[in-house]
Amino acid sequence: TKSPQQRNVVLHPEFVDGKYALYTRPQDGFISTGSGGGIGWGLTGSMLGAVIEEETIIDDRQYHTIKEVKNGLGPAPIKTEKGWLHLAHGVRNTAAGLRYVLYMFLTDLNDPDKQVASPAGYFLAPEGEERIGDVSNVVFSNGWVKRKNGDVLIYYGSSDTRTHVVTTTVDKLLDYVLNTPPDGLRSAECVKTRSAMIEKNLKILKTLKKK
Repeated sequence: TKSPQQRNVVLHPEFVDGKYALYTRPQDGFISTGSGGGIGWGLTGSMLGAVIEEETIIDDRQYHTIKEVKNGLGPAPIKTEKGWLHLAHGVRNTAAGLRYVLYMFLTDLNDPDKQVASPAGYFLAPEGEERIGDVSNVVFSNGWVKRKNGDVLIYYGSSDTRTHVVTTTVDKLLDYVLNTPPDGLRSAECVKTRSAMIEKNLKILKTLKKK
């Protein structure tokens, strides 16, 4: 690509318009300029000396979020009836140094470069002993497996020291991605979102009590 640096590139599981589709991570001076960068997308006709002429950002970085410093795709996305499920890592600056977490988003089934849903916050963050190791406060994933029965095995590493696996299902992941509100990016918007969620839950509780 025309980007000065590519830290990780992921191959999309299917051809798009008869070409190979790649998820990229163009690195730039985001932290010094306050904007730009993120998870990119591009097409190439061959994997031999692959060249991406046009690169677009499909999941950008946002200041003061879990992906303010950098973000990148983990394993190849999982195809579902609702769209393509993506697992990515996001990095934020903290007083204790960089913090790596995992987050998710969903893209359109027919247009994988178009985002459908992006839940706020992290999906998985380092906890307990996961925070301690050669590179502390990190979780990172490059692999997951979708089984025929709908189960999903997510493999991840913690602090560059140990490996883990968690089990979930496609249905649970879709429920999480589609029903978790997006990041409001501002305190006032986040308060509105939480207030709306509380009101919705209170109505559900009242209905359950009547039963």
